[in-house]
Amino acid sequence: MKKRNLIFCGAACSALLLFAAGCGPSTAEECLKNGADRGANGDWKGALKMADRAAELSPDNVSALVLRAVACDALGERDRALDAARQAAVRNPESFAAQYTLGRLYAADPARYTDALPALTRAASLRGFKDRGTLVMLANTLVAQRSPSAMSWLNTLVRVAPELESEAAYHNLLGIAQAHARRPDAARQAFTRAYQQDRNNPTIVYNIGTFFDRYASNPRAAASFYRKFLELAGEDAAFAARKSEVTARLARIR
Repeated sequence: MKKRNLIFCGAACSALLLFAAGCGPSTAEECLKNGADRGANGDWKGALKMADRAAELSPDNVSALVLRAVACDALGERDRALDAARQAAVRNPESFAAQYTLGRLYAADPARYTDALPALTRAASLRGFKDRGTLVMLANTLVAQRSPSAMSWLNTLVRVAPELESEAAYHNLLGIAQAHARRPDAARQAFTRAYQQDRNNPTIVYNIGTFFDRYASNPRAAASFYRKFLELAGEDAAFAARKSEVTARLARIR
């Protein structure tokens, strides 16, 4: 079952987290500020240049490594991004930006979910388990990994951010977690709320169809939601693989 991220804290956002508390020597600090500004404007090559310059001026500067990681990720240089983020987290385990960035990079790869969890958990702890964005990413990763602790973290998340009760994406994620935990009634309730709040979201509709197909043994309802998914997905290339999958499922149901 697919998940939908509740929040995506983009690379520019991550970079801008670095500078609130100062970044060492003034020349390195100026490079970092300039690099963050460039990244916020989409100039990631310029941001990377500034990050590398800051690291030259201040070799132990963790913020320079984090900015390098964020910029490399934006440029598609994943290996270099991970290397910089790992260095930052090792040099300063108490750096929220370093731990969050490392966790976010790992969480982007399903094969690295296990590696993402310690960094994201550490980042969450550094914010007193009260930072919505970090908790969202942690919960998403745990749900995707089918972790038994996913429900506990989702409960923590909604206590920290009660406004999520009115967001379809939260109930969609909750429905997936409940389905994984083999709690069909609770999953149905969560998916119902997600659908009531956003009836035209292809991902939510797909997940509901999958729930009825694989967890609730209701092929008629599954087929109805699968057909609606195909209608909502239309010609969107982002859903091409999922459309093929759903078409095959419909053929099996019929």
